[in-house]
Formats: sequence, structure tokens, C-alpha cells
Amino acid sequence: MWTSCVILVLAAGCYVLRPLFAKTFDENTGTPTETDADYLAARKTAIYRNIKELEFEYKMGRLTEPDFQRLKMEYKDEAAEILQKLDMLNDSPVKQESDGKTTNTCPACGAKTIPEKKFCADCGARL
Repeated sequence: MWTSCVILVLAAGCYVLRPLFAKTFDENTGTPTETDADYLAARKTAIYRNIKELEFEYKMGRLTEPDFQRLKMEYKDEAAEILQKLDMLNDSPVKQESDGKTTNTCPACGAKTIPEKKFCADCGARL
């Protein structure tokens, strides 16, 4: 009886905690996966919000000057790292066409395409 309860609790815990330990970057290239762009954007927004709250706390007198400067630099460093990863994701190399020219637009509708995608996000044409 007790062992089945323990096994059930462990299984539920593994199910709940699994997203926390999910792989967020491709091990081979070190670049974020497609779904991680959303994660990085959300993290960037959270860091900016934390910086604003930190400034508010400092102006209210709840933080000392050294603590404020240290925390602000930590948040700015983390934000710079995330922005660098987002730039790396957005500026990934453009595929080569068969005639050797590079392209980042859809041949059917002319919309900007995402590198390494097989179909256009706007019209659905094969790239």
C-alpha cells in the first residue's frame, strides 16, 4: 500500500518537474531551438521588469547604493547575454539557392522567411 503511494507521488513529481530540466539549447550547435525564442523573449521581458522594480526599490530607500549597483549590473549582464542569444537566433546563416545566390524571402509571395524552414509561414509555399 505504502509503496504504491510512494511510486505514484514520485511519478507525479517527475511529470511536474520535467519541464524544468528540459534541454533548451541544441547540444551540437549551441543555438537555441525554435521554441526557445519564445522562452528567451519572455526571460528578457522579465529581466527588464526586474530592473524597473529594482530602481523603484532603490528610490524608495529599501536598497543601499552598492547593492543597487551590484544587482543592476547582474541584471544587465544577463539581459545582454539573452539579447546576444536572440540575435544569434535571428541572424542565423541564410540558405543557399541552387544557383548560388542567398535568399531570405519566399519566391512565391516575397515575404521574409525563417532560415532552415521548408515552407513559407505566410503563404505555405515550399522554399
